[in-house]
Amino acid sequence: MGSKVIVFDVDLARCIFDASFIGKPVGVKKPKGTEEEVNRPLELSLIEAYYLMEKGILKIFKDGKTLSLEEFKAVCETRLPEFEDLYKNYKEFKDFGFTVRSALKYGTDFALYKTRPGLEHAPYLVKVLKYGQVVEPGDLISWGRLSHSVRKDLILAVTHQSGLITYVALKWFKP
Repeated sequence: MGSKVIVFDVDLARCIFDASFIGKPVGVKKPKGTEEEVNRPLELSLIEAYYLMEKGILKIFKDGKTLSLEEFKAVCETRLPEFEDLYKNYKEFKDFGFTVRSALKYGTDFALYKTRPGLEHAPYLVKVLKYGQVVEPGDLISWGRLSHSVRKDLILAVTHQSGLITYVALKWFKP
């Protein structure tokens, strides 16, 4: 387990992917949900694995030992220092009904789909920030320009110490 978790049980992998579009079948770059694609192990990010573990759907094993939720959270926080804020946002967007995927290739944290990848393009990109975090103007402009160039709205998800998340949507317009 590095920065990924693999579900080797193909039946469980197929069930997880079909029901929630969480994860990615191993070796498939852009999964569309075909029978061939989902008949293989599933690759999960640490955030996706933690979400499924918290829901009681997944057990994580390391060196033959089952990890508790707390033990796995410690692993996640070690590998991903901003895990807690990312996870709070991931969970909230999942609870809102979005399909949430990584958007690192866009320089943001998440891409949000109203349905699922393959059926539509993600209408939103999300950048997770801590309340009080200094944002350089150049970073804000680059996130905005990139989101606009791929026809997506940018959402800044500002996580407060209290756990409250404030969302700020940015959209380009022509006056």
